[in-house]
Amino acid sequence: MVRVEGARVIAAAPGTTRIHASCNGLEASIEVRVGEQPPSEMQVDFSRDLLSILTTKGCNGSACHGSPAGQAGFKLSLFGADAAADHRMVVSEHGGRRVNLDQPTESLILKKPTFAVAHGGGQLMSPESDPYRTLLAWIEQGAKLDSGGAQLERLEIYPAERILVGEGARQPLVVMGRLSDGTTRDMTGRVRFSVADTGVVSSVEDGAVSAVGRGLTTILARAMGKTAAAQFIVVDELDEFATPEPASFIDAHVFAKLRRVGIRPYPPTADQVFLRRVFLDAVGVLPTPAEIDRFISDPRADKRARWIDDLLTRPEYATHWLVKFEDWFRNSQYYSQGRTNGSYKRWLHTLIAEDRPYDQAAREMLTAVGDTTVRPAGNFWHPAIDFMLKTFEVSKATPTVTRLFLGQRIECAECHNHPLENLTQDDFYGMAAFLGRTRVKHGYGQYRRIWYDSREGEVVHPNKKTPVEPRFLDGSVPDLAGGKTRRQALADWILQDQQLQFARATVNRVWFEYFGRGIVEPFDDFRSTNRASHPELLDELAGDFIASGFRFKALHRLILNSQAYQLSAHTPARPGGGDPLEDQLFARYTPRKLPAEVLLDAVVAVTGVPQEFDNYPAGTSPKELVARIGAPHFLTTFGTPRRDVMGPRDGAPSLAQSLNLMNGSEIEDKVRDEDNILKRLLASGRDDAAIVSDLYLRSLARTPSPSETARLLDYVVGETSAGRTRRRALENVLWALLNSKEFQINQ
Repeated sequence: MVRVEGARVIAAAPGTTRIHASCNGLEASIEVRVGEQPPSEMQVDFSRDLLSILTTKGCNGSACHGSPAGQAGFKLSLFGADAAADHRMVVSEHGGRRVNLDQPTESLILKKPTFAVAHGGGQLMSPESDPYRTLLAWIEQGAKLDSGGAQLERLEIYPAERILVGEGARQPLVVMGRLSDGTTRDMTGRVRFSVADTGVVSSVEDGAVSAVGRGLTTILARAMGKTAAAQFIVVDELDEFATPEPASFIDAHVFAKLRRVGIRPYPPTADQVFLRRVFLDAVGVLPTPAEIDRFISDPRADKRARWIDDLLTRPEYATHWLVKFEDWFRNSQYYSQGRTNGSYKRWLHTLIAEDRPYDQAAREMLTAVGDTTVRPAGNFWHPAIDFMLKTFEVSKATPTVTRLFLGQRIECAECHNHPLENLTQDDFYGMAAFLGRTRVKHGYGQYRRIWYDSREGEVVHPNKKTPVEPRFLDGSVPDLAGGKTRRQALADWILQDQQLQFARATVNRVWFEYFGRGIVEPFDDFRSTNRASHPELLDELAGDFIASGFRFKALHRLILNSQAYQLSAHTPARPGGGDPLEDQLFARYTPRKLPAEVLLDAVVAVTGVPQEFDNYPAGTSPKELVARIGAPHFLTTFGTPRRDVMGPRDGAPSLAQSLNLMNGSEIEDKVRDEDNILKRLLASGRDDAAIVSDLYLRSLARTPSPSETARLLDYVVGETSAGRTRRRALENVLWALLNSKEFQINQ
């Protein structure tokens, strides 16, 4: 019934049998069924056979004829997504010059890739090769489309996940195609492979890859508009070790993966480091010396959990996370938004402070109608307004919805089929059609916006020039009975049919804020070709979020109490940062620069001098500014975004930031201010050592080491001996602490 040739199994006759394999005392077997072979099997099929050749040879890739403009007048769909259009281009377009049915060997589609005629892509095959013979047979059989038979529904790559140990370790790959008639086909030789990082594993040769260097990467397989992905991890050796008892399912998943790849998790962080970390991450402020003393002296074994609970009730929690929500939803005063973003800010603040169910808030935003001044949820749509034309742009709004609520980037499919996902241009415009009747008009003031749903309006497909009916990304169509609007149907699909994906996208976004990377990374780029580092963990987090009623505080509490979050960022023996796998698999806490607003608040807290903002009362935090009006240049320098595009903040350091900290008025004025913290410390009668210790506690949440104390005291003595005042010397100590790397990062 079957025969084995090398690593391949070839069908010989219909029936069922089993294949047995053994190696080093291990055995395995699998049942194989060979179905009845249809008479047309020997016929060459354009969709099945020709598109595979065009894909494996790179002809329909984005750098060749699969680009939006094609090459030299010859345009193919990206990776064979549109078989009918490709058949027309090959057989009929330009007078049918590419196919010669009378003299098949004279066909241009054969002469170009064999370089019998000059070809910009070079020689891709020889007349003796299998691809050439397949092309020739197709032309001899009449160059038919034959697209009415079984179609490829999806690709599967095996193994989907693999750990390779040591340089040179080899792993064969198998790609199976699942067809619409229920059959499968080995497509390993018919797909085009690509490796995201060839520094981890080699390019695919003869259907296999080899380990190159330590790391994590993805291998993609593409054919006929479908894609599949496998995740490969390369390590030097596998080390057996025990991990701590998990505090929750988060730790169980993280530690299990670390054991599998032989990476030891970093030890738990010390109390003082944990306290500073959780204050900055959860509420965006530094702990005070009094709070540090209370925490350190607290003898209770569950004190960390108790303090986490307390932090989530503080008003600073809502203020801090409000900034992140405004980044996500692009609440901005720039050209696209207008002046109702103050009401949107207050609405978002209430959502966070009252821990309202997030699915309800999402529904309010997706279906919002009315004046955004009194119905603030409608501000969600403002970034999609063309300010000059005063019109709503569906092409801007559609990817905003999918990225924020489903974690899916579909922007590429607006112009062409998605190169990295099983999404077509038809999918994009099917989703856009749900917003085709969304309208905005300007109210009695220039910036008043009123949203409503029109009874008419269609999205027109840019290529087909025909109206597009609403269709969800999974191919289903909405039920609009009973007067339901298209946006209401879209909200139902996202929050009911796609509830798990909605939850996945949300918890992954929050996870990113705590760990510096998502379980799916980038955090808003879920696709079949971008595998999660811990898929089971992601699903369990999403399930817990759903069970909690879509409430964020329960999610924060779960993450903050996990041992994974409370791991050290570095140790003397493991400084961290040298092994990307440690960060990718969450073996440690990844240090991050403080956000601009948090950093400025920290400077204010340490110096005791409030930041002044135009037209705001004293004591206002930069997180409370509406539309950044009155904001100093400091915030822009340290990464506060314009919020006119989607994406995370730039966390990279810059020369401008260093110069601002050294010479900017926000630091200089507060350090020199006569009524700052130094005035109170000096008036208390403390000696230099006590003052230095207090400054360390305020800025770094720790006391100085004996060597740090000795050096700083020697510095103060030297300054006073040189005729400078004691206060001036301590001002320089304060300035140095604010400029230190340790102050500017959370670790």
